[in-house]
Amino acid sequence: MDAQAIITVSAAVVALTQLFKWGFIPDRYGPISVVVLSAVGVAFWAWSSGDFSRASSFAYFAGWIAIATSAAGVFGFTRAGSEAITKTGGQPPGAGASATTTDMKG
Repeated sequence: MDAQAIITVSAAVVALTQLFKWGFIPDRYGPISVVVLSAVGVAFWAWSSGDFSRASSFAYFAGWIAIATSAAGVFGFTRAGSEAITKTGGQPPGAGASATTTDMKG
């Protein structure tokens, strides 16, 4: 998978990800949807080029990484990831009730 192929597949996957984001996939499913859509895009490219040889497998893997990171930026991985983390729970009871530092001037 050369640079031109990566850019071509990346543009298609980014556009498809954006379309899915608008109406089908909520932000919490962003990471898995980007991984799957990128894999589908690379697999379709490999099928259309007719080259499933062992020698080209790393090129497909590297292309998948580049395509997935492009789509991830558009989907907003930072926002989707932080949303999932903040929903894990609040502070435990009593957190922040006592001082953790002391006055050293004394």
